[in-house]
Amino acid sequence: MALCLPTPTIGLPRSLRAATWHRRSRVIGQSARTFEQQLKCANSHPRDVLQMKHYILKKFGGVKKNATQLLAIERNVIPTSVTCLDELLRGGLYPGQLCELCGPRASGKTQLCFTIAANVASRSGGIVWYFDTKKDFCRLRYEGIMRARNFEQKIIKDALRSTKIYQARSSYELVQALRQSVTLCKQEQNEASFEERKILLVIIDSLPAIIFKVPRNAQQSDNQTTYELEDLAEVCRFLTMEYQAVVITVNLLSQWNSSEQTNAANITPALGKYWANIPATRLLITRLHGETRKINVWKDLRLIENSSCTVTINDIGVTS
Repeated sequence: MALCLPTPTIGLPRSLRAATWHRRSRVIGQSARTFEQQLKCANSHPRDVLQMKHYILKKFGGVKKNATQLLAIERNVIPTSVTCLDELLRGGLYPGQLCELCGPRASGKTQLCFTIAANVASRSGGIVWYFDTKKDFCRLRYEGIMRARNFEQKIIKDALRSTKIYQARSSYELVQALRQSVTLCKQEQNEASFEERKILLVIIDSLPAIIFKVPRNAQQSDNQTTYELEDLAEVCRFLTMEYQAVVITVNLLSQWNSSEQTNAANITPALGKYWANIPATRLLITRLHGETRKINVWKDLRLIENSSCTVTINDIGVTS
């Protein structure tokens, strides 16, 4: 049922205001008569219709939230610990943000994920869910980044305890693991007050490893891939909207001819047109030379498109 909000009539001449309200009341009257006719045609009792209306509003309607809490959430920016990248992102990653790291193979996407995860897990109250679809999560490398940053042993142990590693061999396993994690998160959030709620970082490394894994014929390939991505997008949206989680996905490129091809207009992210519109932020990581990488803002309405920074991969992860 659509709700028509009245248009402002303040400042209009009295005669014009009267005409406006007359037309509006006539439209409302016609809508009411149409609604009554629909009820009679459907042979539904008004009480049943009201119950259905209340259910729909409760299930899908707006939710009242505390403005002070919303402001605190928005100000709780999660830094990546990469100085130039944080400057590029205007502080870091924001709660409720779905960010995608794109780039060719061996461009440093996983190393950047390790760096961000280590920074969040080492913070007080930070939780990391790392979904490894390639089976190449290296705990020694992850722990080595924190040791190279001279973290105390207690902080490293707490960070490792706060990092949950999940291995998924298919998109179905990934979605099921995400949903089970959501159930656990819901229980923890309900038991904690707003001030006690922890920062949640979800990393999926990577999507093409499982989306393109199952062989399909050409006819069912596109539809099946879209269905899988729809399920995944639904869970990711729930995490970002309901729990203000930061979700990072790792993706490849569908076109890549040479290491010098860095113009975003000439390349596209993998996984098709449907998924291209899901992440709010998309970063393009390319290799320049040796361990030097370039990170471009590929998509983000808040940021300057194609703005970039240069980083280096070393013992302490990704650095400026």
